[in-house]
Amino acid sequence: MKPQSASLKPTETLELLPTKVFEERPTSTAPCNVIYAEFPVPAKPSKIAGAIDIDDLVAEFEQSNEAAEAIAKGRQWVAKSFYHNQPPAIALLRLQKGWSQAELAKRASTSQSYIARLELGNVDPQISTIIKIARALGVPVARVVEAISPENEQ
Repeated sequence: MKPQSASLKPTETLELLPTKVFEERPTSTAPCNVIYAEFPVPAKPSKIAGAIDIDDLVAEFEQSNEAAEAIAKGRQWVAKSFYHNQPPAIALLRLQKGWSQAELAKRASTSQSYIARLELGNVDPQISTIIKIARALGVPVARVVEAISPENEQ
């Protein structure tokens, strides 16, 4: 089907963003219109001049052995203080080691973004990945499986 008409007009919910609306008339026997709308994706906000990304700042501090140890102890404190009554989770296992997501990713031969998605429950890992994470954390594979199980999510 090809669009019969197109117009640029703002919608009521996205008043500041132009929206392209296509209206089609299907070739069926039922009288109806099908409307498709394209919504633009707002650009990411520009960085504030002089601002430093928190991940970059932590990475810079971790260049010093003394600071890296202090940050690792801070992560362990977070695990102990905030995860003590929680079911097992990858984040807990990682924080108990004092590791960042990037550190676990490096040790498990994956990416930080993958670890983040895994911790949020937005990815279903392959068994080979579970094994790599378990080895990196020094825990049994069953512990990692338990940590990523949906029934542990709240």
